[in-house]
Amino acid sequence: MHIRTTTSPVDLTRVHDDVLRPSFPDDELADLPTLQAMLADGTLRLVVAQDEHGLRGAAIAEWFPATGVLLLAYLAIAPGARGGGVGSRLLDHAVDAWRTDLDPWLVVAEVEDPAQHTGSEEHGDPTARLRFYRRHGARVLPLPYTQPAMHAGGRRVPGLLLLALCASGDRLAGVAADGTWLVPTAPLRAFLEEYFTLSEGTAPTGPEWDAIVGALTGDTIRA
Repeated sequence: MHIRTTTSPVDLTRVHDDVLRPSFPDDELADLPTLQAMLADGTLRLVVAQDEHGLRGAAIAEWFPATGVLLLAYLAIAPGARGGGVGSRLLDHAVDAWRTDLDPWLVVAEVEDPAQHTGSEEHGDPTARLRFYRRHGARVLPLPYTQPAMHAGGRRVPGLLLLALCASGDRLAGVAADGTWLVPTAPLRAFLEEYFTLSEGTAPTGPEWDAIVGALTGDTIRA
């Protein structure tokens, strides 16, 4: 298995068509022109896994330099290659490379909440997915989280969890005696506002956004 970072638009097109589209519902998937524009301006980071049989999986991150947050937007394995450990190797390799290159203070990811979403053969099992990320050290950020609309005509996706995959300890507000992270809310809110605005083309409003903001009123949240 060969895992590599790439900036090739051809690689991105193959990933979108052969890995992402079979793996994610339409409302959770950004369109290809949007991803291509982000690749061109350097805010999208792409890591692919391949072997002698071809493309096996990909990890895509969106970088928010103003707030120092990295969003793991997509981690997906090609149909027929799931369950063989590719996801673990791909995630570890990608996060290590991104942390070395970008030095984010926080790396986050979105997953469906198993309490609110059921699985399918096509799109996977939310319970198994959450277990996977927990094995890799993920912590749930206590937010009533909704994903912004990913493309024109798309809908926000409620009932998701925002996970903290890793953090730079000296840039947290602290670590409690039991190991709980104290995550500063100001840069987290700034990241979310920028993310929603870039995704939807306008500053976020509405009850879903109000619920997120309402959970970020203190100086920190516990992860």
